[in-house]
Amino acid sequence: MKAGTKFTIENSKIVRQFECYRQQMDTRNDKFERLVKISRDITIISKRIIFKLHQILPGNENHEEILMDASKKIRELEPMFFKIAKELDGEDMNRYHRAFRAGLEEFIEAVSFYWAIKHLTIIHPDVVQREFLGECPMLPGDYFAGLADLTGELMRMCISFSSKGDDVRGFALRELLYQVNAGLTMSDTRDLAHGMNRKLEVMLNSLKKCEASNYTIRVRGAEFEDSPTQPC
Repeated sequence: MKAGTKFTIENSKIVRQFECYRQQMDTRNDKFERLVKISRDITIISKRIIFKLHQILPGNENHEEILMDASKKIRELEPMFFKIAKELDGEDMNRYHRAFRAGLEEFIEAVSFYWAIKHLTIIHPDVVQREFLGECPMLPGDYFAGLADLTGELMRMCISFSSKGDDVRGFALRELLYQVNAGLTMSDTRDLAHGMNRKLEVMLNSLKKCEASNYTIRVRGAEFEDSPTQPC
């Protein structure tokens, strides 16, 4: 065999090998982009759910109607989680987790907010997985990050109800905020999710705002109760 012919054969093998690598990388990149798109769609709908739930205001009597609408929107996301599970079937989930992490965290924030309003409890990760995600994988860091973001929503609703005189619901939401804060600060969660340190700082600020607001409301309420009755 001539030297030139041998070189051509060897060169052809290398080209074919790199062509195989290129196809593998294109396949992975395409899958990654599809997951990113699904994640964005989940994020958009999850934000709409949170916005819808904030329409529950003191004095309104349509709370159940709003909760039902939010529940329907939550169920609309099930096909998207099915698509994620299908994309990850037989794949290394850690390779693609970054593609759908943001959407998953936003959904956990939304569904835990819904659960907190409806049941006045913190939703368990097993319930999230079983009732809503199905085969779509969820890491512990995804759950903790979603709960950390939840505290901002709890703070806003707690202040809203307390300022309108609904101390019962305001107190219940404040207790949930305390539970999340205690759970995340006592556990070693800082390294479990991207940006968790910042989320914990925001969570602490939400807790302080809630406490300050409730303290102010109580003090002012006591002042009015102690003030003498004005003559007609």
